[in-house]
Amino acid sequence: MRVLKMTPDAAVCLDAPCCDPGRSGATLFFFKDSQFFCWDVESETMLEGYPRQIASHWPGLLESSPGARLRGALHVPEWGPRIHFFFEGDPDAVAWDLEAHAIVAQRVPARELLPSRITAGDFTPVLARLAGNERVIYGFQGYEYTRWTVGASWPATEDEGFPRRIDQDWKDGLVLAPRAGIYVDWPNRSAAHSNRKIYFFMGDLYLRWDVPSHTRNYRLDIASGWKGWPVFA
Repeated sequence: MRVLKMTPDAAVCLDAPCCDPGRSGATLFFFKDSQFFCWDVESETMLEGYPRQIASHWPGLLESSPGARLRGALHVPEWGPRIHFFFEGDPDAVAWDLEAHAIVAQRVPARELLPSRITAGDFTPVLARLAGNERVIYGFQGYEYTRWTVGASWPATEDEGFPRRIDQDWKDGLVLAPRAGIYVDWPNRSAAHSNRKIYFFMGDLYLRWDVPSHTRNYRLDIASGWKGWPVFA
């Protein structure tokens, strides 16, 4: 069986970098196995000096769920300077304090943070903005997905009418839950087209989804679409 090397275990977008002093601007973080790398949104390039070891910049993160792989990452600015990390087979989310640069001692059950039957197992979280600019969180699992509207605190319930079938609402795009996903609002692309995209990663491929039109742009192999994307050992 071929081992797929390209797709990340987790991805998250931060408005400012947290691992490269002196830099500014939105940064995409991709985590894979014991390493991570950063992508600069403005220049649309991978930052130099990556990939790096997660342990060197995120001490204690992987040890918080020994032996488990990262399954997702979620940063909701309205909830404060924290990233919630999810691990395979672990019912709790692990919070990372971006200001203290350390793990938060108290763990949070995923179903308490994001209430749904979907979050009782492994799922893929994606923070995004809808066409009307409302911020939401998607959760994908198996053939289903759900959605929560973002507020100042954790949602009490998922949005009405969810969970739903993935293939009903992400036509010509998704059928199964992606392995990872990330929303990006590119600042330097054509004014004639939408720059608001969600990227879904599956195996060695990724799917680019246009948010305002809620349609698929294309599916492409990761190495071709993300120049400089590393191959992990």
